[in-house]
Amino acid sequence: MVVAVLDTGVDYGHPELAGKVLRGVNLMEPIRAPHDDNGHGTAVSCIAAGVGAGLRKRFRGVAPHCRILPIKVNHPHSGHVRAQQITEGIWRALDEGADVINMSVGCNVGEPGFTHEWMARLAAAVREALGRGVPVVCAGGPREVHTYPAAWAALPEYKGLIAVGSTDRRDRPHRWSPRWPYVTLVAPADGVTGYPTYHPRAYGRFGGTSASSPHVAGVVALMRTLRPDLSPAQIQAVLFETADPVGGGRFKRVNAYQALRAIAPRSGKKRYTRQVRKSDRNKKFRPNAQKCIEKLQDPR
Repeated sequence: MVVAVLDTGVDYGHPELAGKVLRGVNLMEPIRAPHDDNGHGTAVSCIAAGVGAGLRKRFRGVAPHCRILPIKVNHPHSGHVRAQQITEGIWRALDEGADVINMSVGCNVGEPGFTHEWMARLAAAVREALGRGVPVVCAGGPREVHTYPAAWAALPEYKGLIAVGSTDRRDRPHRWSPRWPYVTLVAPADGVTGYPTYHPRAYGRFGGTSASSPHVAGVVALMRTLRPDLSPAQIQAVLFETADPVGGGRFKRVNAYQALRAIAPRSGKKRYTRQVRKSDRNKKFRPNAQKCIEKLQDPR
């Protein structure tokens, strides 16, 4: 599986990503490799696919066997990005054969480059990716403003576009996670990840919906490894059906184990059953498979 990371580039020499980063694309400086001069893209990539090489092997990405396709869309030495670069990045990801697209970037109303023409092209690129069977996972953005393309996730024509919010270390919706209607799935943030080797610390805390998005992208990559036949809409349906309610039920936090268990092929062999504590006997450890199947059969 190839996860395209539209971001600030990647540190090819990071031990977490050694040997698993593809050549990639630098949209801002085409004659140069997409090296990370900011640190954001490397942190995102390590969450999605870090192999567990450092921190005494206490850190590992969600999908360590997947490869990273870095597509640098941000301006050099900054985190600034425009709709034009995001649009072109999606098309390049499709041309390079990405299986999953992660965008821990976005654009807001009033920012430079936020024009009707480029927003229309961005919307068309997202729909094209979904139409080709490539799930698109993106950060929900800050709490104060609508972020695109995440804000389109609530529209029916964008089934398979997954906008992700954040939870804190107590598994609660983070105070700065967006509360907009298009954000219903959340994932961990504010944890440890890898930074570029030129950074004073090779590992450190990394938060925001930028950290939550690659958690979900990694789970989607694992799901596509098991079931490459699933459409983006079907993958989204399983993620929501198997997620755990948080924040009083307003949000659902992704549950990688249950999502994979719901789509894993069933064998006739007797499976190992773990012992359950008395306090947990009334809890559901297996997702509602029937609902998952119904949603898989109805991708609308």
